[in-house]
Amino acid sequence: MYIFCIITGVAQFVLMIYILLNEIKIKSPAVYLWATLTVMFGAPHLLTSFSLNVEYSSAVIAEAGLFVSLFCLLYILVRHKRKCEFVSLINQNKTTGVESDYTNSILEIICLFFFVLSMLIYLIGIVRSQGGILNSSWGSVYASKNDSNYVSVNSFLIRIIFAFSGLSFYYYIQKRYKLSALIILLFGLLELVTRNRTRVLPVFIFFITIFLCRIKKIRFKHLIIGSLIAVVSVYIIYLIRAMRWMGSLSNLIENFSMNDLNATVLTFLLDQNGELALRKDFYYFISKNNQFEGFNKGYTYIRMLLVYLPSRWSFGLKPEGFDLYMSVATGSTRWGGSAHPTLFGDCFGNFYWFGILLGIFWAFLANRIDNTISRQKEKYYKVMLYFAASYAYVVIARGSVYNGFSEYAWSFLILMFSKTMLTSLSKKHISCSFKTIKKIRGRK
Repeated sequence: MYIFCIITGVAQFVLMIYILLNEIKIKSPAVYLWATLTVMFGAPHLLTSFSLNVEYSSAVIAEAGLFVSLFCLLYILVRHKRKCEFVSLINQNKTTGVESDYTNSILEIICLFFFVLSMLIYLIGIVRSQGGILNSSWGSVYASKNDSNYVSVNSFLIRIIFAFSGLSFYYYIQKRYKLSALIILLFGLLELVTRNRTRVLPVFIFFITIFLCRIKKIRFKHLIIGSLIAVVSVYIIYLIRAMRWMGSLSNLIENFSMNDLNATVLTFLLDQNGELALRKDFYYFISKNNQFEGFNKGYTYIRMLLVYLPSRWSFGLKPEGFDLYMSVATGSTRWGGSAHPTLFGDCFGNFYWFGILLGIFWAFLANRIDNTISRQKEKYYKVMLYFAASYAYVVIARGSVYNGFSEYAWSFLILMFSKTMLTSLSKKHISCSFKTIKKIRGRK
């Protein structure tokens, strides 16, 4: 069984690297899905396959490797290799007429206004609820989030913020570096106040996307740089987690010690705690054959189908979040926690071994998202959709599948609504302006 464990461990890692390299070649946002899966599952599971340094048998580890390998093979079979038309317009500065330029500038200004306004209202709301910025902490922000309603102002604001998170990259390729820096700083401030690790993702995606766009042909140096980026990203994520332990922002400032924080990060890594240990819940599900309440019923994917329908208005059709059931299964003593065993663990928990078939679903979804980005005529919306999908993919890969999918679904709705409404209003305004100019010229 140990030999089979090694074979499946190597197979899943090789297949994931193959998929990752293909996603880089076609410049798809799905690169973030597979990069995250490789870091959180592929590489750690490979090491576990050789060392068996977990409390599970080699049979369980082998089964996990086999599940992931089959999932990857099905993904490869369905995934198309057409380039995602994201990079193609970056270096193009062609104009399509005065009316088009005017419309695009109006759209950009209005969207930037709503983004900054939403960010400020959200931050001010958090600061006021915590009694000042120095009193803010991850625990208190998390508690207030759990007390909020589905249709709360904060949930609406955060959706607007992440729908337009690509503004930093858009202004960067427009060489409007001050505006790009402003967006990055705002996300940095959001992370400092909330210390929610997902809030810093747009900053990571900004810098990594710049690196990816410069790759014309994958070379060995790119693999080295990519590996270093992965190491730095993992360190920062663990560092943010360590900063949570400091409590409020005032405590963090008063007791700040880089040595202590580094020691905490090292402890997390040695104890196999945090993001790199999420896969252990997947092993646990395998060891118990999914014999838990709410498992094998596809709750995650039922919720995804009903993503725009609030649970309270679904008349029982929309089940509770599957992460709640997984949390209880893994030992949580209270209903309301969450567990995220990476995308693979979520697939297994939802459908048992039939979960390998979800490799087909995720390949199909990746194809659709790429096509949606490619169909956009405006560079602006290509970038916004690319960043929205990239953010969602990281969250999905971590195992918070419904939350990631929901963020993309709402971002897509907001972006398409803004595109339709603002373009219509801009064209009407332009038409009136042109008529006024003609009247003035006629009088002369």
